Amino acid sequence: MLSSIHPLGERSRHNRYWLTAGAHVAGGALGGAVLGALVGVLGWLSLLVLDQQHVSRVVAFGVMALLVALVEALSLERRLPSRAHQVDENWMQKFRGWVYGSGYGFELGFAVSTIITTALVHLMLFAMVVSGSWVGAVMIGVVFGAARTGLVFTTSRITTGQQLRTLLRRVDGWSKQARTLGAMLSVTVGVVSFLVVFS
Repeated sequence: MLSSIHPLGERSRHNRYWLTAGAHVAGGALGGAVLGALVGVLGWLSLLVLDQQHVSRVVAFGVMALLVALVEALSLERRLPSRAHQVDENWMQKFRGWVYGSGYGFELGFAVSTIITTALVHLMLFAMVVSGSWVGAVMIGVVFGAARTGLVFTTSRITTGQQLRTLLRRVDGWSKQARTLGAMLSVTVGVVSFLVVFS
């Protein structure tokens, strides 16, 4: 969305950047909340059916976190389940800024309705399930959706095309570091999960 929602583009479409960007983040939080409610109910039902213990859920989450770290480290995320779908760019020509901003945000916050580019999304879904609480899952979804779409505010100071190109080049250059950081965080989460259980 960084190449689509920025002050230059919104001005050219006669929209207010802050309204579009704000709607984008609100839509992301809502999309995450809806995803959390759906997946959280599945997690709650699984507790009723399987009668899982708290310890086994924490261990399962730790194992999943380490598997995700391995997937990220080996760049195997494209082999995981995903959808070959991206947001519809034509919305920007058809609707007001707050409409397409919130619509794009909802899709990104919902996480599984567009292409999944990192295994960390699968870890988040697993966390929603093992939480065993739809309220907890909704909270996870809201934080994920708002954080994912909140990156749009990195374009808030863009006033020229050159600044936009520079920002997009920097973001592209961060992909390897982001993957490494994701793998490290997953390992940390996995290790902490085991320490909580076995210490």
